[in-house]
Amino acid sequence: MPGRICVLLVLLCLVSFCRGSEKPGEVLLVVACPPYPLQARNECSALSHSVLEQQRALVLAGIFSGDFVLKVHVMHELFNYWTLVDALPHLRAQARVLGARTEWIIWCQHNTRVTSLRGLLEQLRRQDPRELSFYGHALYDAEATIIHHFSNYQDPQRFPYPMLSAGVVFSGALLRRLADLVAPNGHNISLHSDFSIDASHELARFIFDNVSPHPHISTPISGGIMLKGASYICPTAASVPHRKVACVLHAQPEEPLTSLGQRRNGCDEQQHTTGSHIYFAIKTCAKFHKERIPIIERTWAADARNRRYYSDVADASIPTIGTGIPNVQSGHCAKMMAILRLSLKDIGEQQDIHWLMLVDDDTLLSVPRLSVLLCRHNASELVYLGQRYGYRLHAPDGFNYHTGGAGIVLSMPLVRLIVERCSCPSASAPDDMILGYCLQALGVPAMPAAGLHQARPQDYAGELLQLQPPLSFHKFWNTDPEHTYRRWLGGSLVNRSAPLAPHQEQPAAGPLHTMMGRHSLAAGVGLLQETGLGKHLDL
Repeated sequence: MPGRICVLLVLLCLVSFCRGSEKPGEVLLVVACPPYPLQARNECSALSHSVLEQQRALVLAGIFSGDFVLKVHVMHELFNYWTLVDALPHLRAQARVLGARTEWIIWCQHNTRVTSLRGLLEQLRRQDPRELSFYGHALYDAEATIIHHFSNYQDPQRFPYPMLSAGVVFSGALLRRLADLVAPNGHNISLHSDFSIDASHELARFIFDNVSPHPHISTPISGGIMLKGASYICPTAASVPHRKVACVLHAQPEEPLTSLGQRRNGCDEQQHTTGSHIYFAIKTCAKFHKERIPIIERTWAADARNRRYYSDVADASIPTIGTGIPNVQSGHCAKMMAILRLSLKDIGEQQDIHWLMLVDDDTLLSVPRLSVLLCRHNASELVYLGQRYGYRLHAPDGFNYHTGGAGIVLSMPLVRLIVERCSCPSASAPDDMILGYCLQALGVPAMPAAGLHQARPQDYAGELLQLQPPLSFHKFWNTDPEHTYRRWLGGSLVNRSAPLAPHQEQPAAGPLHTMMGRHSLAAGVGLLQETGLGKHLDL
């Protein structure tokens, strides 16, 4: 009997010694930081500083001193890191911050706020880092939407995806599995599409399609891992009053964009911008002259004196300007280049035009809000703004581009560069994609502008629309565009739009063959044509 007692005591001592020798688990907080604008970079620094200050206070108080080791990594965004999945090789190989001892990864954006690091660590203690799981504020689609590739079209409300700006918590086990999948030697990956549109939905879909909840099964058979809703992660700090669980992670909404508060919104007085500084080149065609142009004239045209309607047919009653390019069903590259050439001629030597915006005839805008956005950027530089999409970002030949329906904003020096250096491989090549490919080849980054939207309000989660004041929406089908303008873009309908600025008659653009003989984009365009994107789906 005494011998058994001695053995038990030895075993207890060994267990105690092993536990005492275990190193605390690592918690990695990643701040995904965009390069532009300066305000976003400043927010990244402030978030990192706030978390480190909270950590020092906890250490001084002796709280969690032996439980976790916190690392903070500010990841400055490269061209494809915004998709999150494509950033994983950087975290593991280049930065070497995602390791075998990393138990939890908290993914933040520049506008994420960590209100209580202590509360966040307390929540992590209640969760199992060995489980393949991720937590966040769950968003759901109200209906099947094109921006999510019509995923789960039979029941779109059953598939949750995270609100990235509110913060997402990944177990180390899951993120290491994802890093293995996207590594250069990874294989058997299921990609829903070569297009990157909404990083949060595509992340959730990638995990569901490629990670099995069973550790010994590599590919899900009947469905993989889904986001777990976390009550401690909130869309905003004040989103749900009298909560049982305090919000420790949330997104910070932007201040309202008003022309009266440009300095408050991070604007320089020298960059003060109004609608009179923007030239709106509106792309239309004869069959939509009577259907769509009147809607623009009753809505945002009142704030856009420098607007021009470019069409396949010149109609003096509107008026429209003929481009000399026949209308096609899909892909309008030649028409876009003709519009840019004619716009430059129309603008001429006017010094007060700083920006050009390419707009579809079924796009709704808030010109005052757009003006505040543009005052944060230097119009004398090469600036390319819009709603960013990506194509084949996982591959060496991938690129970013701004989708046309949301509106594409170009500084005037960039317009001149495009006319000089870019060309179309064919008349019906996808205009927005060819523009993005050309600009990436010229070293001009596609800078995302929050608030520009390629689709209708009902195609986006309500929490996202509350986060940034909307600047634009696209498509009139199955919706009331005038209601959208009043409800979401802060506008009021007018009986009479603003008068057009004088237009000097210019000859139509030259024949197509003279427009397509310069800077060849054959390498990238060949890829687009091989994959069927010559017939561009207007996503």
